[in-house]
Amino acid sequence: MSPGRGVLPLLGLLAILLATPARAEKKPLGPGERVDLNRATTAELMRLPGVGKKRAEAIVASRDKRPFRKPEEVTRVKGLSPAWYGKVKGMVTVGEAPAAQRPPEPARAVKGG
Repeated sequence: MSPGRGVLPLLGLLAILLATPARAEKKPLGPGERVDLNRATTAELMRLPGVGKKRAEAIVASRDKRPFRKPEEVTRVKGLSPAWYGKVKGMVTVGEAPAAQRPPEPARAVKGG
């Protein structure tokens, strides 16, 4: 038996194991599961149909500039049409933007006496 004979199956197994995380990121949403457009990570956004890495990053960039107030506002992102939104509207939601994304509250004067 030659020493290189067992290497090929190991390389095949290694290729399968390395490809698994990429497929895991694209795991479809379960029944009733929703993605919060204001809080989801790029990987979570990629679970939406038709959203790859570039579109997920574009959603994050858009919400960083101006958080979404309504789910349909996601169509302001290039490549996300109203027709696409019609397919995913039951899969997305919009929660309050994380504190780091919200505009600062105006300072209030303190009355002293």
